[in-house]
Amino acid sequence: MVKRLLIFTLLTLVLAVVILFAQNWYLSSQNEVLSYSLEAMYIFHFISFIVIAGSVELLSKKLPDQVGYFYLASVFIKIGLFVLIFKNTLFSEEELNFPERISIIIPFFMFLVMEAIYSGRLMNTNDKA
Repeated sequence: MVKRLLIFTLLTLVLAVVILFAQNWYLSSQNEVLSYSLEAMYIFHFISFIVIAGSVELLSKKLPDQVGYFYLASVFIKIGLFVLIFKNTLFSEEELNFPERISIIIPFFMFLVMEAIYSGRLMNTNDKA
């Protein structure tokens, strides 16, 4: 349980760091400056990934049939918290340009996919056991 979570978390961290550096490199090569902290977005998504993956792991031991529903609910809560925390960025007077919009979407979907893969594998493991 802990080993699987730790390995997947480290894999996600490495992937996130690589994508963050690639994204920063691309933005600097295009002379783009974001009006928000890209690192803060990655940190938010990584912390929420750890919370969701850990919660799904713990829940799978007690209520394995409810893991999918919990994951779905946790994604909606994550989106709500994201909007609440980054509301000044998302709903600012100035419209976000394309690089700023895509820079919000990239980490969101990357972590969403990693959470879905982890939860899906966990549900498949529980089905076989």
